[in-house]
Amino acid sequence: MSSAVTGEQQTRDGRPRTGAGVGASAQESARPIRAVLRVPLFYKLSLANGAIILGTAAFVGLLAPELVRSNAGSAGAVILAAAIGLLLSLIVNGLIVWIALTPLRRLEEVAARVNAGEHSARAVANPVADADFERLVETFNSVLDTASDRNRRLREMAARAQDATEEERRRLARELHDGIAQSLAALNIQVKLARRAESIQVRAAVLDEVSTGISEAITELRRMARGLRPPALEMLGLAAAIESHARSTLEAAGIAAEIRAENVAGLLGPEIELALYRILQEGLSNAIRHAGATRVRVDLRRGEDHVELEIEDDGHGFEPGTVREGDRGLGLFGMEERTESHGGQFQLTSESGTGTRIVVMFPISEGAPNGG
Repeated sequence: MSSAVTGEQQTRDGRPRTGAGVGASAQESARPIRAVLRVPLFYKLSLANGAIILGTAAFVGLLAPELVRSNAGSAGAVILAAAIGLLLSLIVNGLIVWIALTPLRRLEEVAARVNAGEHSARAVANPVADADFERLVETFNSVLDTASDRNRRLREMAARAQDATEEERRRLARELHDGIAQSLAALNIQVKLARRAESIQVRAAVLDEVSTGISEAITELRRMARGLRPPALEMLGLAAAIESHARSTLEAAGIAAEIRAENVAGLLGPEIELALYRILQEGLSNAIRHAGATRVRVDLRRGEDHVELEIEDDGHGFEPGTVREGDRGLGLFGMEERTESHGGQFQLTSESGTGTRIVVMFPISEGAPNGG
């Protein structure tokens, strides 16, 4: 006999049955019992208690004629019947509750396994659980799947950020070593030559070259500094920086730009302004690289208690639930994480053929004008 076990020959918890024929027969005979046990807990208890009450009443009714003819022991018989009914009620109710709560105990076990590091653990549906508990198991597993997927993407983002950081450091090291360091070394030699020069004219000419070299080195250092943090935020403010970057980026890509940026100076802290600027950069990059858009609308505005950035394109759109892998999925996930890590709200709306709309909202900082 083959060792392979088909899906028809497996139990609900994934373990193979000992025999297909026996399993099928047992399953067929157990169907009525399962149908009863899968009834919601409220109805189980109601039906069980009703049956016990009717049974006890019938028992007492059968004894009633005899009790009428013989008054002796009538009180004791009634008390005995009531005690038997109460005992049966407790036993049946306890059994029903114990069976019904089995899924909760399994959820607790799975939660403990996940907490211990077994992140692939999932709850198995109970074949006799009622519909409410079955939905609870499905929701629990869905939450675990979402958390697992989120953690995976966070690890991917962290790895990519680490790689990008290391690459940026290597680039800066090369530029500093091959550019600034060599320029300064050459300037040092020229200064030594100027000190040794006997002619005033020669000394002046060398010092002029040194001055020019220093100016070039300063310019290069400023260029490198601009690459690390956008100077437009400090020089122009958030609204002008967003408008300038969006317009220049979209025009360079040949995409029509519709841009409106209200003055929100002083409403957000420096870190949140930088986060908003980076989100804009990623959103425009997605629209240019992935959306196939011909028009992009950027709107920065102030709400009653928040600052809101909206980026909308007329591209081909996508189904948000299907974007998991690749630069676009990680880019969107990074925008959401950057927003939430600074206390903001991230909203994404997109459908195939209808374009994409991203809305980011950050609460106005305390102490800002009319901001609390």
